[in-house]
Amino acid sequence: MLTSIDMLALLAVMLIGLPHGAFDGAIAFCLGMGRSTGRIVSFCIVYLVLAGLFVMVWSLSAVFALTCFVVLSIMHFGSCDAQAIANPFSGRMNRIFNICLVLTHGGIVTICLSYFHMQEVDRLFAVLAGDNAVLVTDFLGILWPVWLAGVALYGLAAVRHRGLILSLAELAILSGLMAVLPPLAGFAVYFCLVHSRRHFLSIFSAMRTILPVQIIVRTALGLTVATWLMAGAGYWIQTQYAVAIDEAVLRTVFILLAALTLPHMILVDGLFRPTMRKLLSL
Repeated sequence: MLTSIDMLALLAVMLIGLPHGAFDGAIAFCLGMGRSTGRIVSFCIVYLVLAGLFVMVWSLSAVFALTCFVVLSIMHFGSCDAQAIANPFSGRMNRIFNICLVLTHGGIVTICLSYFHMQEVDRLFAVLAGDNAVLVTDFLGILWPVWLAGVALYGLAAVRHRGLILSLAELAILSGLMAVLPPLAGFAVYFCLVHSRRHFLSIFSAMRTILPVQIIVRTALGLTVATWLMAGAGYWIQTQYAVAIDEAVLRTVFILLAALTLPHMILVDGLFRPTMRKLLSL
């Protein structure tokens, strides 16, 4: 089912994109969770339990878990991109436009990609969550006009505030790439070259103000290897159920990615970024 381009895209996600979450260990140290062995062990346990619970939910209701993953992806990708954009508004309009930024940028590889490649995405989702996964693409189809409305509001804001033109151009270019590239290749391009790069640059620069580079790098390398070992175990489990190799690879990559997204978001978006904003405002 998967082409050589699809397999290369999944390999890029594993080797380039997924390891950006390996900085979560260093982030935990920055938040004071590494001050004792007990704290760091507790962090690891909570992190793995959250990931494990998501896998459990996936095994009980794959369609529900996939829908949650899509929504979390929109929020996480969008909030990461929004961090790099100067919101020109204030007060209530600031909050409204920030939602617009999260929706439009977060919807590039979810809403937009699904609309342009609905049949291909249907087939991929069916491998991940069964025949009822068409409900997830139907849900994304409902969000398509909402995404377009967000882009329209974005465009109107860029007319008034020229500083938004570059970010709007980025949105347009990436949306065009989603239209012409195969779904997995489009996802890999955004996840590896846009999201992971942007996440790395913003998080790494903030962590360097707290931790030595050596600790950051060693922690990231250790967790990267651990993630790859988890992927290997997941792939082996998939192959025990007579799943085709390409389907086993697809399920391994995205179920692992989905399982790690929840604890990653809680740590980065819920704890680290608010803490750094407070420190920088002092």
